[in-house]
Amino acid sequence: MRTERAALAAFVLAAGCAAPAPTGTASPAPSAVTATPQPVPIRVRGRGNSTTPTVLTETKNNRRRFTVRALAVEGNLIGTDGVAVFSQPHVTFVDKTGAITIADAPKATVKQRDNSIDMTGGVHARTADGGVLTSDDLRYDATRERLYGEGHVVLTGPNGLQLRGDHLDGDVRLHDVRVTSGGPR
Repeated sequence: MRTERAALAAFVLAAGCAAPAPTGTASPAPSAVTATPQPVPIRVRGRGNSTTPTVLTETKNNRRRFTVRALAVEGNLIGTDGVAVFSQPHVTFVDKTGAITIADAPKATVKQRDNSIDMTGGVHARTADGGVLTSDDLRYDATRERLYGEGHVVLTGPNGLQLRGDHLDGDVRLHDVRVTSGGPR
C-alpha cells in the first residue's frame, strides 16, 4: 500500500498536479474567493509621416464622432482603460449634423475610460463656417459632444467678433458657447 501511494504521488507530481491528500485526512476547503483574471496590457506604438499619418477614428451608431491623424502614437490598452498619446495631432470633430471642427496641437491624449481627448501645448481650431478658436488646452468630451477650452481662450467668429476669457464650454460647431474669466469654470 505504501509503495502504491508513493508511486501515485510521483506520477501526480510528474504530471504537474498537486498530490492527493492522504487517506483519512480532510481535504482543504475550496477558497470562497476566486482570483479574477487580470487583463493583459498591450503596448501600442505607431509612426507615420505627413503623407501617411497614424489614424484613430471613433464611431458610434455608424456615425463618425472624431478622427485623430498624427505623426506618432504611443499607448497602453488594458481592458477599458486604454490611453493613447499622439504627437502633432490633427483632430477632426464631427457633430450630429455632420458639421466639423478641426483642431491642431503639439500633443493629444485619448482616454478610453472617460471617452475624451485632451489636447495640450497650444491649440488652434477652425470650424467649418470659418470660426477660429485658440486656447492653451482643449478637452473634448465624446459622451456629451462638448469642447472645453482652458487658458488664454480666444474665439473669433466668421464675422470677426471676438470672445476672450480663461474658460470655454461649447458645442462642436462652436455656436452654443460660453466663454468665462477667472476662477474655475
